[in-house]
Amino acid sequence: MRLLRVALFGLLGVAVIGFIWAVAVWLSERRKREVFPSSRAQMLLNPLRDLVMPVAKTLERFALSSGQTVLEVGPGPGYYSLEASRMLEPTGRLICLDLQRGMLDILRDRLTDAAASNVYLLVADGTHLPFREDSIDGAFLVTVLGEIPDQGAALSELGRVLKPHGILGFSESLGDPDFVFLGRLRRLCGDAGFSESGHWRNPIGYTIAFRRSY
Repeated sequence: MRLLRVALFGLLGVAVIGFIWAVAVWLSERRKREVFPSSRAQMLLNPLRDLVMPVAKTLERFALSSGQTVLEVGPGPGYYSLEASRMLEPTGRLICLDLQRGMLDILRDRLTDAAASNVYLLVADGTHLPFREDSIDGAFLVTVLGEIPDQGAALSELGRVLKPHGILGFSESLGDPDFVFLGRLRRLCGDAGFSESGHWRNPIGYTIAFRRSY
């Protein structure tokens, strides 16, 4: 029994040290506030993500439907983009806007393999969207908003380009060092003229949708 207790305490100690190390790494990355590099893009395509942030269910909560013009800000290598393009077929289109051309190059290859022809790729800054006012039916950002230094400006731009009552969706995961806490996101979106239309929790984060209020 003594040896068993020693072993259990040893395992507990290792677990505690591992947890402290993981938190320290998370906090260090959070202080950096850097965009996720395209050189590590394959990490974002891990199929285990679907266990806590299921692609189809998440996009359904953003109210994507056929015929819409939808903007995805920060698609990275396109973990959500392929399914979103299918949901918008046959007459809708998905615009994938990313700051990193390297991410879009990977996404382009994946779209080609999937024969997706209704997706348009654009290198641009989320705080200066190159679209007319009231020209986008819906928009979504998955674990991206926290990487944008001026989040208020990004939300103001999204409010400008979305059509009246257009849906703006977010999904956030605590595993992301740039995690945006729910209370802060609600305040930012309220200040930008959005009203909440739906909120769903998962074990390590949340999905939320807002509607342009005017």
